[in-house]
Amino acid sequence: MVLAGHTHSSVARALGVHTRTVSLWMARHQLGGFEGLKERRRGRRTREQMALTDAQQAQVIAVMKGSNPDQLQIPGVLWSRQAVGLLIERLLGVKLSRQTVGVYLRRWGFSAKKPQKRWLEQDPERVRAWLEQEYPKIKAKARREGAMLLFGDEMGVRAGQTAGTTYAPVGERAVVPLTGKRFSANVISAIGADGTLVFDIFEGTCDEVRFMDFLDKLLEQFPDRKVFLIVDNASFHKTAGVELWLEDHPRLELHFLPPYAPELNPDESLNQDVHAYVARNRPSTLVKLTALTVEYLATRTREIVSNYFTSEHVAYAR
Repeated sequence: MVLAGHTHSSVARALGVHTRTVSLWMARHQLGGFEGLKERRRGRRTREQMALTDAQQAQVIAVMKGSNPDQLQIPGVLWSRQAVGLLIERLLGVKLSRQTVGVYLRRWGFSAKKPQKRWLEQDPERVRAWLEQEYPKIKAKARREGAMLLFGDEMGVRAGQTAGTTYAPVGERAVVPLTGKRFSANVISAIGADGTLVFDIFEGTCDEVRFMDFLDKLLEQFPDRKVFLIVDNASFHKTAGVELWLEDHPRLELHFLPPYAPELNPDESLNQDVHAYVARNRPSTLVKLTALTVEYLATRTREIVSNYFTSEHVAYAR
């Protein structure tokens, strides 16, 4: 319109904008033609005025992936925004706000997660041998012999468990009403990648007698097949009594996970689910605790149990 001979004022009135806006448009047109009139992104351009260079960011990421704060004499064992900020300050001499550190973490693809526990005594080479050599041999033998391949574990469920998290107003402590009574039960279970679930629940501790009773139940459950059961290195799994039982029952073979490697057992996921369910329902008596546990285990369909084998550290067992 201005190029056609109209004044800036008349164009501003026709378009409902200020005269200065029209003047700005004309200035941009003179500098860049019609291309200069295109909508511009507001704020800083991507990566503009970043505090850390690409090389510095790569350095920080490498250190975070290779160690935890405690190993670097930084307070804590988890990589919080505060810990990452201290790391950046120590490595690069750059002090960043918690908000800026959060921006970098998101840019790097880091997100807050509940960490998995790792035993310090765990032998990485032993775990690697299990994953690459031992378990494939067990699986191949089970396939040749038509055996059920199961993972077993034991757990205690008790009153007063507070697994999981709860929301509360900011600045106020989260409180969960609990009973002062102390009672508990134990569960022993075995699961398979095909969705198989066999379990027992009982009072008292789990010992070799309870364990052998459960082995009897497995053989009764699968009367026409061999059973390969993989368990951890609990002492009652390896007693002389259990060894004699195995000699008398050649249809069941017992195999052992690497020491201090519970994350390799898919049955641990079932345990966590049961603990969370019991904690949410807060049973007030042993009878209710037992009923809740059995009730929940009965809801574990073959599909749900099979999904316990899909997480990162147990997918090898599918």
